[in-house]
Amino acid sequence: MFCIKASSLISSLCYSIFKLEPYTSCYFNCSYCYSRWYGVDHMQQPTPVYSILSFFRNIVREVRRRGLKPIPFRLSTLVDPFQPVELEHKISLKILKIALEEEYPLIVNTKSTLVMHGEHGVVLERLLENKLAVLQVSISVLSDRVSGIIEPRAPSPAARLKLLEYYGSRGMPIVLRLSPFILGASPTMPEEFEGLAGALRDIKVKHVVVESLRLESSSMTMLATTLGLRDIQVESYSLRGEPGLVRFSRHVLGKVYRELSEKLLKHGITFATCKEGLFEYHTAPDCCGIFMLRDARARTTLYDVYLHLKEAPGTSMQDLTTTYLEACKRFNRLCKEHISEYPRPISKPLRWHEKKLLRVLEDRNTLVHVAPSLVNYLTLASEQK
Repeated sequence: MFCIKASSLISSLCYSIFKLEPYTSCYFNCSYCYSRWYGVDHMQQPTPVYSILSFFRNIVREVRRRGLKPIPFRLSTLVDPFQPVELEHKISLKILKIALEEEYPLIVNTKSTLVMHGEHGVVLERLLENKLAVLQVSISVLSDRVSGIIEPRAPSPAARLKLLEYYGSRGMPIVLRLSPFILGASPTMPEEFEGLAGALRDIKVKHVVVESLRLESSSMTMLATTLGLRDIQVESYSLRGEPGLVRFSRHVLGKVYRELSEKLLKHGITFATCKEGLFEYHTAPDCCGIFMLRDARARTTLYDVYLHLKEAPGTSMQDLTTTYLEACKRFNRLCKEHISEYPRPISKPLRWHEKKLLRVLEDRNTLVHVAPSLVNYLTLASEQK
């Protein structure tokens, strides 16, 4: 309920696996929404999940009681926490208040402009000011027309940019989540990146994370036709799991991401990819923006292994499990015996995810699929010896 299921991709690449889903479904019902793979029925009216309030409060109090660094929770991953029904039930507001009272960090992700107003805005602003929250605002396309096709119930991209400006202009830790990234519909060309980077600099966005679209093959073809996209190149997303699930070719995405990363860096904005394994384009310590939070701790990922290998000359590449442990220590991440210090509802899923990550490290075929940048670096370093 509160933890993302372990998988080769999630376990290997995600710094925070804990989530708070305040509602059973999402009013915005975007055409590309991933939640349908997890049993979310958007035909049903969103209803509040009150049980997460007591769960969240109990967990954060126990973590604080033990004197441990908090592991950030995501609000949320499958549904928008500030969709219209929030005005009536205020589950997300109550979560924000618990986080503020207990000084517990959150990664807040939304398309909604509700958090610019009223009590929601007041509480979120206090969290942001105290570096107890990072606000991720999701935008897929900049065109209001295209947005109206793929996410007709969501606020316009222009409105979401105003949300970023509202908090960014006051120096708050905000992130543009360019998600889902759709080649040819999202900003894709160098001149578009220059304009985007300049605009983000002006509204004081600190970090950009990009996550490319993944869909069933037939749905990807249908969307491309609807948006007038030609000659799209796709590859399999999942080694096992959802049949026929594809994403844009990472060979093509890599060229695009390189250009975007370089343009952003010139304007002082960091960049990372989400669940792509394309680490060579990252310019931030982590993908989510956890580095902007106060006193938060994240689990170890393959990006840490990649950074450790690159930045610590002489590191052995023969035993990647040892490298994983060295990276964990070097970057003060969470791994191995320290996991058991946390309450069981946290430590148990952390162990599941770590076991999955270590299995990926031992399987070169899976590792190529999950983190091609790491494999490419290992191959190059081996050839140079």
